[in-house]
Amino acid sequence: MKTAESPAPTSDRSAPDQWVARQPEGTRDLDFETIRQSRSTTWSAALEASVDIDRGGRPDLFLVAVDDDCPANCSLAEYPSGEHAGWCSCQVFQATAVCPHLCVLRQRAALGDLCFPVRIDGSQSPSV
Repeated sequence: MKTAESPAPTSDRSAPDQWVARQPEGTRDLDFETIRQSRSTTWSAALEASVDIDRGGRPDLFLVAVDDDCPANCSLAEYPSGEHAGWCSCQVFQATAVCPHLCVLRQRAALGDLCFPVRIDGSQSPSV
């Protein structure tokens, strides 16, 4: 059984070459390991869902449709520490800060299918 939380070996993953200094208002810090354990129903549903993901106009933006439902606008970036910052336009995220759309994005990244930009403080410049 795939958990999609075990990171791919570094050699198999291309390093993100993009960064973002800000995300949409309402973005929250996300610990996907805790989400996988405490919200296992949401995590598992995302694993089994039929998903369509399109990239948005910035490296952190995605349009995510789960099980042919109406697509949600999502933003997901990774801090240098490995934690994530995310936001989703869906009502589930607005109510609980955890939604299948963001779980799907994290799962796809763990499998090596997506790479997120690095989230930096707006006063920092990206390291080269």
